[in-house]
Amino acid sequence: MKWWLALLMAIVLTLIFGLPFREYETQQLLPIKTLQAEYTQNGIHIVSNVGEGKGESWQAAVEDLRKNASGDVFFDTAEQLAVTDRRIAFEAANSHELRPSAQVYLMSELAPMEGLYEFLKAHPSEEQISDYHMEER
Repeated sequence: MKWWLALLMAIVLTLIFGLPFREYETQQLLPIKTLQAEYTQNGIHIVSNVGEGKGESWQAAVEDLRKNASGDVFFDTAEQLAVTDRRIAFEAANSHELRPSAQVYLMSELAPMEGLYEFLKAHPSEEQISDYHMEER
């Protein structure tokens, strides 16, 4: 008989508070395809197909991009990360924002975003974000 009480309470709580899932409006979803990042005097500057972000660290730049974007930014959809310094790839990998299979490219400077996704897709990298994960010790 106790299971009925638990079920009833679960239903009541669900009706009051809703399901514990975040809701998204489809037109506000901003999936990232390609990210570029460079070090600046003030930290890290990231550029994507959905906007830009700046911060003292990778995480701060990600939060800045999310704050300034016109919708909900999804970093785990990124297929490519182009960096001017490999240290940025380590920061990005260990933030766990990007999918482990995202390809990593080393560039001398940031490139225009227009056509970059297609260009990098045609020239696959042998490096992935998973290659930059540092073991937790």
